[in-house]
Amino acid sequence: MLTRPVILAALTAIFGGSIVGCSTPQGPPLYVAAQEINATLYEGLDRLAPGDTLEVKFSYASEFNQSVKVQSDGRCSFVGLGPLLVGGLLPEELQDKLQELYGVMLEGRDSTLSVIVTLQAPQTVFVMGEVENPGMVTLAAGVDLTLLQALAMVGGPQKRTSWLGNALLVRFDPVSKLQSSWIIDIREEHWGRGRTVMLQAYDVLYVPNTRIDDAGLFLDSWIRRMIPFPYFTDLFIPRGN
Repeated sequence: MLTRPVILAALTAIFGGSIVGCSTPQGPPLYVAAQEINATLYEGLDRLAPGDTLEVKFSYASEFNQSVKVQSDGRCSFVGLGPLLVGGLLPEELQDKLQELYGVMLEGRDSTLSVIVTLQAPQTVFVMGEVENPGMVTLAAGVDLTLLQALAMVGGPQKRTSWLGNALLVRFDPVSKLQSSWIIDIREEHWGRGRTVMLQAYDVLYVPNTRIDDAGLFLDSWIRRMIPFPYFTDLFIPRGN
């Protein structure tokens, strides 16, 4: 786990050298940042995530057929094998892994099996900080979600205390297993100008206070402990401004 000094050092770099700041914008306008941020959208196949329900079916060893749920730590407990980390894998990757492990356990018997996602957990983004109702926003299947739409869905920013010129967007890449971050100026004067930022599952939007002396606590408590894929948050890479 990152120590508080390390977190504060990262924040110093991200927020331009000062953790206690004024309301001066620190990031590029929303429409300027959109091209770079949208280029990182993940368009690959759906990977296994907490809350997904899986069915494992064997062709010749039906006594091992089972239905399991991916737990909050990304693990599933399989008959005869115990808990395995499956979060972030493609179903096909898990299928190959299980077939290999059960092949050893079955000692020569045919371990051919299939892994089917029978129920996919709702995908969410997180909008935190100085907004009216901070928390999760559910992504509707097949429907795009913009940053401004997510902000509206939590009631909008706190007008007196939010520092919209210094909003922080954190994105998880399920392929590289890394998180990236951008500082963006999302003040109203930039709304409706050019491109907008699109969100994807597990994005975190944080709107800081005009004095962000609690931002280190936010990173430690939310990005590293509360959001899904805690086992993929070992690296935090600032991007953009």
